[in-house]
Amino acid sequence: MRHIIGHKNPDTDTICSALVYADFLNQKGISAKAFALGPLNKETKFVFEKFGEKDPEHITELPKGTEIILLDHNEEGQSIDNIKDLDIVEIIDHHKVKIETDKPISIYIEPLGSSCSIIAKKYFETRTELSKVNASLLIAGIISDTLFFRSPTTTQIDKDLVEKLNEIARIEDLEKFSLEMFNAKSDLGNMPVEEIIKLDYKIFEFAGNKYGIGVMETTNKGYGLNRKDEITTKLKEIKTKDGLKAVFFSIVDILNEASYTLTSGNEETEMFTNIFGAVEKEGALFVDKLVSRKKQVVPRFQEYIK
Repeated sequence: MRHIIGHKNPDTDTICSALVYADFLNQKGISAKAFALGPLNKETKFVFEKFGEKDPEHITELPKGTEIILLDHNEEGQSIDNIKDLDIVEIIDHHKVKIETDKPISIYIEPLGSSCSIIAKKYFETRTELSKVNASLLIAGIISDTLFFRSPTTTQIDKDLVEKLNEIARIEDLEKFSLEMFNAKSDLGNMPVEEIIKLDYKIFEFAGNKYGIGVMETTNKGYGLNRKDEITTKLKEIKTKDGLKAVFFSIVDILNEASYTLTSGNEETEMFTNIFGAVEKEGALFVDKLVSRKKQVVPRFQEYIK
């Protein structure tokens, strides 16, 4: 059986794309099952409750030699803990390519706004049966990763796929549905501060050093800014504990398309300000129209550090 896994700190796109791709492969006679590398966030839980989907099994390791498919990621640091012991047979992703394999494998990389877009294309191109629930999950993944088409990662293909998927899903009001998703994601309650930072957190390597970059996408930036002192303290702890060069945490105001970033130190603050022309606002580094880690933040870090 092929084990389909998304990245650590799973988001709606990585979970939904893995689940629906498992159905696709099973329909093609290939035994497959989706797994999650951690608990679901509140947005994904809302989506699953709305459409009656069950949580995938949570894992951290698999037996040596297990066949795996990497979905929505291809960097070892973002993947399953014992990835070097496993047999990667396929990669499907919409990020830059980083991983190295020891044999030729099937790789499908396309610069779309969501991995769910890639999976939707596979269904439509092969005329594979797509259930109403799975069409709804794919729509949710695309809406989540593109911030309902507000992100610069959005393509016309993503928009066209949502329209086509909704002919099957029949979600009455997509704008309303997107706000319900984002509001569910925004309600963090009394969540421990490290969990807030790690909700959507990835480690990247630039010029031989590792940098942690976390993102909180929200319709209420106050959930994060009201706890900025706690978050800043925890960023410093994470930097030391994990041996990182720097850690950044961006609170993305979805509706106003802006970000407020906190850092793990003065040098990091200076670096971020130099790269993005940030200004101080509400105790954080404010940048208008900076909403995508993949397309806006990471490439400019790479260019600056080189």
